[in-house]
Amino acid sequence: MATTITPDSANALNPDLDHDTLGFLLTLAYPGSEPGRDFRTGHIVDDDTGGRLGSAVILEWNVDADFPSPDDLHAMLNQHRDAVAAFVERRENRMLRNAVDAERDRRIADGFRFGGVVYQSRPGDIDKISRWAASARSATEAGAVAGDYRWHGQDYDFAWIAADNTTHKLDAPAMVALGEAVLAHEQAHVLAARQIKDMDPVPADYENDSYWPD
Repeated sequence: MATTITPDSANALNPDLDHDTLGFLLTLAYPGSEPGRDFRTGHIVDDDTGGRLGSAVILEWNVDADFPSPDDLHAMLNQHRDAVAAFVERRENRMLRNAVDAERDRRIADGFRFGGVVYQSRPGDIDKISRWAASARSATEAGAVAGDYRWHGQDYDFAWIAADNTTHKLDAPAMVALGEAVLAHEQAHVLAARQIKDMDPVPADYENDSYWPD
């Protein structure tokens, strides 16, 4: 079901633009005008999908000029078509870059493999692993050796819980290596996302595994 914004019947003849793009067009046609202050635009939205239904309309007009008719809007669009197209492309690229960041974060948090075992790598996991790796590095510098699972100073063997809830004993060198592995996992995805966002245009299939580390 659509949300009604009570456009008059003539608005159906407006250019096929969303409300942000119509607002941008109006700022070009009326220099110095600002959306939200001098005019307000909107479009009908599907309540279920959030998708736009129909052309954008002018909901409020406080510009010191006649209210533009659909024919006026079409003429404005013809005059500023290239600038409007560039605006839409920039916005789409910005949205894609934000989506790439979200995909990067999802993949980073999806776990990493170390010694044939998958470990969790959510932000809190990365922080915890990094802190213990730093402690293990200090213990190694103080003389902790491979095979010593009580390098952490307690009377039980140090172990880390994997993504499948199995427990794996780690000596100090192994804990240092686990820390290096999770940071390498994180950094590889950060760099991959940067490469994707630097593409022109940003690929619409950015979720494809071919763009990301194994």
